[in-house]
Amino acid sequence: ELDAPDFDPEAYVRNILARESLAGLLKIESGLINEIRALDGEKKALVYDNYSKLISATDTIRKMRTNMDPLTPTTSTLAPAIAHIAETAAALANSLRERDSPEDEVVMGEKERQRQVVKWVLDAPKRLKGLVDGGRREEAMSDWEEVEWLLQRWRGVQGVDEIRRECLAVMDGEATDDDTG
Repeated sequence: ELDAPDFDPEAYVRNILARESLAGLLKIESGLINEIRALDGEKKALVYDNYSKLISATDTIRKMRTNMDPLTPTTSTLAPAIAHIAETAAALANSLRERDSPEDEVVMGEKERQRQVVKWVLDAPKRLKGLVDGGRREEAMSDWEEVEWLLQRWRGVQGVDEIRRECLAVMDGEATDDDTG
């Protein structure tokens, strides 16, 4: 009845109030609360499963990308697709982090994921320089936008301004080998 496309909540409530006693109303409420909790648990399980698969796929792609010869012409056509997948994974991770409870974060290894993100940002100047030097400026811009977004969120944290300066120097073509490590 509740799942029907033409469900009328006001009529449903009026009908229940007319035919049920207080004990019956409490029993119906308890049943609805249990159904809501079950659906919420199923939703969290689905989100976690999909999140895990996406992170695994992103890690696999990142490993493949690292191992591939950057001079091969076919790999250069994959770069935009890989960058898009990485952006999607980062956006999904951020939305899950903002939405899920602390218990869910523990299950997903939040601390390890945060450590990896920090390491990824710290490696940004060197990574951006490699992309720019390799003639992959568009991919470098996409990477830089993601790094810049994180640096904006971390504003005020020690070392963030230094990373930003190094990245900007690379993107502006001012970096030397000594600047990026």
